[in-house]
Amino acid sequence: MKERTLLILQALVEDFIETANPVASQKLLESREFKVSSATIRNEFATLEEVGLIHSPHVSSGKVPTEDGYRFFVNELLTDQPLEQNSLSTTFDKYIADYKIQKSKESLFDVLRLIAQLSGNVAFASIDDDRTFYLGLSNVLRSPEFLTHPEKAAQIVEMLEGREKFKQLLSGFNLKDGEVKIFIGEENLLSEISSCAMILNKFSTHNISGHMGILGPMRMKYGYNKALLQKAVEMVV
Repeated sequence: MKERTLLILQALVEDFIETANPVASQKLLESREFKVSSATIRNEFATLEEVGLIHSPHVSSGKVPTEDGYRFFVNELLTDQPLEQNSLSTTFDKYIADYKIQKSKESLFDVLRLIAQLSGNVAFASIDDDRTFYLGLSNVLRSPEFLTHPEKAAQIVEMLEGREKFKQLLSGFNLKDGEVKIFIGEENLLSEISSCAMILNKFSTHNISGHMGILGPMRMKYGYNKALLQKAVEMVV
């Protein structure tokens, strides 16, 4: 079979795979760089139809591959095409990267749930180039310090809900990866949490990085919470 005939068959199969519409000679001529006339392509179509590689599903319609046409395409025309391989590699690599980031976020959320449960305080995390989130706010709101001073509790809620301001605060501390620091009262710099203590850890994994911490009343178990935070951050994948 002539090289041109094979190229036209390859183009027809690829076009039909992409669109699921019968391929007309004029459409193939417009979509591909064949330096021939539409009549020439129709003649090639006739040749391919004679050998059973394409057929017309309806009268006066375009052509579609037959089962033998697909088999011929796979056996004889399907090669490792660098452009397709690169495109697939780029798409797949991006999917895998996004998948790993999502899984890391899920594991981080599970870690925060554990920290909030074991510390009895607010567990929070701020991911670089992403959002800040927290769990365990109800733990703090039930603390005697805030039950008797509901305005302080309201300030904590407002600060956590205004995530960007809190995120900027955390980023401003410039901690090194793995460094844990404790802030007490007004050392927190934000007036909204000047009645609190905060234990902060800078973390980094292969997929995400940011800050993780514990926020609660100044009457907290500092040693226990610091150790808890250091252990828990190791669980983030």
